[in-house]
Amino acid sequence: MLAARIFKTVLAPALVLLPSPNPSVVRDMARDIDDLQRAECEYRGIVARFDELTRAYILQVYEDGQLLRWQAEPSPYNPETETLVTAVFTAAGPKASAPLPELAPLRAQDGMAGAGITWRYSRLAAIRVAPHDDLAHDAMAVFRATIDDFVDRMVYAPTGGVLRTAPTPNAPVLARVEAGAVLLVEEEQADYVRVRQPPATAAGWLERKHVRVVEKADERDY
Repeated sequence: MLAARIFKTVLAPALVLLPSPNPSVVRDMARDIDDLQRAECEYRGIVARFDELTRAYILQVYEDGQLLRWQAEPSPYNPETETLVTAVFTAAGPKASAPLPELAPLRAQDGMAGAGITWRYSRLAAIRVAPHDDLAHDAMAVFRATIDDFVDRMVYAPTGGVLRTAPTPNAPVLARVEAGAVLLVEEEQADYVRVRQPPATAAGWLERKHVRVVEKADERDY
């Protein structure tokens, strides 16, 4: 009888205070989505936010690709510190050919049915983002390939120059290029290169002697 009283007055309240073996994890999903979108990815000196990277992938790879929404859930691996953030999108089908054969059915199936690009977001010590599914890995590969193409075509004009409508010295002037301007090569012909200055989309012809390759500027003329 005395033991029963002790249990009721001391041990029973203590049991109520014990933590649940599977405590529910409360995360601010809206905050995690916002932080993921603003987190930056850098490759070859060019920086892009994951929101930009994801949207660019959808537009570049899929026909009529549209981002529908962002959603998030605690990661099953480390729910206290990690979140799976997914960009849900829809598309009519793949627009660009896949660089690897195994990616072709993935793009076709997920792109037409409506799919999600899922990133693994962590902020335990610092914000970290990693691809979680195949589409996220594909998005990262497309981002790197885009940057590779961008950098390979990048030149600059040390002393500036004049963009013309045709590759001849008497062609009408389209625009003037300031000294040090970074340009992208769109076409080459004899002593001229057709270039544009991002973010502008209009391109003009500039004498080849006025441009140098950005990554090898100290080695040789373009």
